[in-house]
Amino acid sequence: MSIVVDIDELADALGRHPTAYLLLSGEDRPHVGEVEVTMREDVLVVDRAGRTAVRTVPERPQVTLLLPPAQADGYTLIVDGEASLSGEELRIEPSHAVLHRRPRPGSPPSTTGCGNDCQPLS
Repeated sequence: MSIVVDIDELADALGRHPTAYLLLSGEDRPHVGEVEVTMREDVLVVDRAGRTAVRTVPERPQVTLLLPPAQADGYTLIVDGEASLSGEELRIEPSHAVLHRRPRPGSPPSTTGCGNDCQPLS
């Protein structure tokens, strides 16, 4: 179950997800690391890029941020984008974002027409 998140609403959505994981294409295998992410204007910013990001982003800039829900029954925020390095910062220009969770047994039908248990972003 996925709900597309308008990029203009991404900053608000970030505030509801206290933890973020950066997923990138590593050298020998995929790499995942916990990061702190903020939004400045229309760009997601990780203040200090890790070693793997510094090595791999210049060649493989496509990344994903996965932000688990704050509550057990909440939605995960998934953001795809193109990353670049600016000094110690990792800057991600978002291209697509969704709120996602698997349907739950007994979920009421959605009033938004998107499936079992969709909820609007706001």
